[in-house]
Amino acid sequence: MAHLWIQEAGEWGAQRLDEAGFDLAAWTSRRARGADPSAPAPAAARLIQAGTAGSKSWALIASQNSGVCVNSRKVIAGLRVLADRDQIRIGSETQYFSTETLAVVEDFPGSDRPIYCGRCRQQIELGAPAVRCPGCGIWYNQSPDLPCFTYSEKCTFCGYPTALDSGFAWTPEED
Repeated sequence: MAHLWIQEAGEWGAQRLDEAGFDLAAWTSRRARGADPSAPAPAAARLIQAGTAGSKSWALIASQNSGVCVNSRKVIAGLRVLADRDQIRIGSETQYFSTETLAVVEDFPGSDRPIYCGRCRQQIELGAPAVRCPGCGIWYNQSPDLPCFTYSEKCTFCGYPTALDSGFAWTPEED
């Protein structure tokens, strides 16, 4: 699930983005007006999700001549497809877009072909508790009888930490 890193009181926090999108202008306006009620409203800018279930992307739509920047470049044509860790600036506000996900135990959704656990190599059954590694996407069994994802400190294939409470591997830092 994509999220937006937002700085509050000097600390970065992740704001989860849902399928409906995120109104950057409204959020920035609330922050600016909280600090200075006479501050002008920022240009219109919104994050939207596009694509099919298997291939979703996020884009930033901004009004013409808005001054909204992604990675220090103005969004001139009004549309910019976002990539992991893109910096977004509206006025003096900086946010970071991220596609990093957290490891969670979920019911295995199934597939059009058999999927085998990255550790024990047993087929993962539809609805069985499983974890998809956020680093490489490999599925692992994760039940009391088969704790395959958390068996080791790191993913067998990519080295991603396997603690289910490890949090995000990347957080933004001001340049």
